Formats: sequence, C-alpha cells, structure tokens
Amino acid sequence: MKKKILALMSVAVMTMMSSITALAAGSPTPDTVQAPVATQTAITYVSETADPDTYVNITKTSDGYKVEVVSKTTADAAKVAVQNLILRDVAALGAFLGDANLQAAATTQGATVTAEILATVDIDRTTAVPDSDGMYTIVVSNPYVKAGDNLVILHYNGTTWELIRGICLTDGVITFRMANFSPISIVRVSGSSPAQSPRTGASSSVLWILALASLTGAAFAFRKFRRA
Repeated sequence: MKKKILALMSVAVMTMMSSITALAAGSPTPDTVQAPVATQTAITYVSETADPDTYVNITKTSDGYKVEVVSKTTADAAKVAVQNLILRDVAALGAFLGDANLQAAATTQGATVTAEILATVDIDRTTAVPDSDGMYTIVVSNPYVKAGDNLVILHYNGTTWELIRGICLTDGVITFRMANFSPISIVRVSGSSPAQSPRTGASSSVLWILALASLTGAAFAFRKFRRA
C-alpha cells in the first residue's frame, strides 16, 4: 500500500513539473570553467562520490530503461557543466529549485554551496513508451540520495547540457522527466551559512565582571589580614 501511495505522489509531482523550462548551455566535451556571476560572493565546490564504473553499478532504473557506463571524456564534461550551469549562478539555481536559502546564500559573504555528483551514467530506453506529452518519466535508484535533497539532473540532450529538476520522495529513489536519452549526472546541491562570529562585546563584559570579583575578593582578604 505504501509503495502505491509513493508511486501516486511521484506521478502527481512530476505532472506539476512538466511545465518547468530547462536551462541549457554547454558542450559534449570538457569546456572552460566560467567565472561566477559578478553578484555572487558564496564559495562554491564540486565534489564526486565515485568513478563512472562505480556509478553504473550503483544506479538502477525502472523497467523499460537501461543504464550504461559513460566515457571519461563525458564524465569530465559533466563536471564542467556542473560548474557552469549549477554553481556559476547560485541565485538563479535557487529560483529554479524554489529554494530561498540557496538564493540568499549566493550573495552572503562566507556562505558555501556544494554540488555533489552522485552519479554520471548513460540512460537509454528499451521498451518504455512516452507519456501523452512526449516526455518520459524515469525512476532511478541510487543509494546516495535522501528524501528532500535538492537534486538537479544534468542531461546532455545531444546538443547541449540542460538542467532538469529531480524529485526524491523516499531515500534512494529519484524521479525526473526528459524527452530523449543520453548521459545524465545526478547532482545534489547544498548550502551552508558562514559561522557566527563570537560576541566579543559580551565576552569582554564577562571578563570585566570576573576581574572585578577577583579584585573585590583580594581586597576583602587583605583587610582581614591587616586586622589579624
């Protein structure tokens, strides 16, 4: 029963996502990493969890699709695309994902935003048929994803790299839609605020109180000594 409910929730979410416009730009081969937009002050990182051979072994698809390994050239191109399409303009990414925290982090001095590549694989169709709008709804399992993660599917559509929003309603399962089949990267995006600076004013006040208490105690002890 729970599986049926999750499946229905996934279909409902993906139906709402059908109107999202993908952002596209890029190349099938590694390109130059572009500088971030001028207004961005957040520190950004790209990290990987494994290599292409491992990715193909841990990533599974629903019936009607198959997963194949990508070349090193494609994996390298995906890394550049992560930098240029995901981390170059974090504020735009936050708007795309509907995440106000990412939008705020983009212009927060000292904030960090990390794009973690959870898998880069090639997905192809075997017996699957498209939905009524010509798009394919794909369900992928990957052990690294957690429910509620900010997930972006980077998809090379044969001409350019594009961004597709991925949905994870339960740990290890991602649902997304695309019109054709070729390499994808599953990317988790997370941000953190800068550490709070210590309240030096409050600390100084405490130090003064302690010093005053020590002096008062010393004076009291001295008076007792004089009387003796």
